[in-house]
Amino acid sequence: MMLAYRLARQLAHPSGLPGRLLGNAMDVVNRKPTRLAVDLLAPDEGEAVLDAGCGTGAAMAELLARTDCLVTGADASATMLEAARQRIGARASYIEAKLEDLALPDATFDAVLALNVLYFEDSNHAMLHRIHRLLKTGGRIVAYVTDRQSMENWSFTREGFHRLFDRDALCAAFADAGFAQERIEVHEVAITRSVTGLLARAWRS
Repeated sequence: MMLAYRLARQLAHPSGLPGRLLGNAMDVVNRKPTRLAVDLLAPDEGEAVLDAGCGTGAAMAELLARTDCLVTGADASATMLEAARQRIGARASYIEAKLEDLALPDATFDAVLALNVLYFEDSNHAMLHRIHRLLKTGGRIVAYVTDRQSMENWSFTREGFHRLFDRDALCAAFADAGFAQERIEVHEVAITRSVTGLLARAWRS
């Protein structure tokens, strides 16, 4: 049980060498979700894109490999931001902050990528509310979480750090944060034979 708690805590806020090693492992596990999410986001040249909860910078590297966009990585973990800086260097900007506390002007970004971070939303969806305000009118977000049914039997998800989502709950979270209901879509995707993921895309009206 202690191992499950430590894993859940590191996933919520990676730190030190264990956090760095876990981040590297998650990059491998999340290769398919990252690729699918960037496909769905379809970044355009010159767009300002926020990688919300950027981790080691794997998704930022994928974005920059697709097109010449202006990428900002934000993460509450100094350990993860240092890993992202080592990977990406001066090709991106970096902010160390909780996503709900990002001190940036409203309507800063054309697009937001949020991979495996909505597990750590509070009950008021403060993270998604802040992202909604950071998007320009007509801007879009693509988010990925693993479906509740795939995650609920994993021991670390019972340690109180993770909020689990099914399709309806994910749609409701975006609607509660201000995204127009008719502009929210959630796709179920097979990650492995036993793991189903949820890819969401929503626009700021």
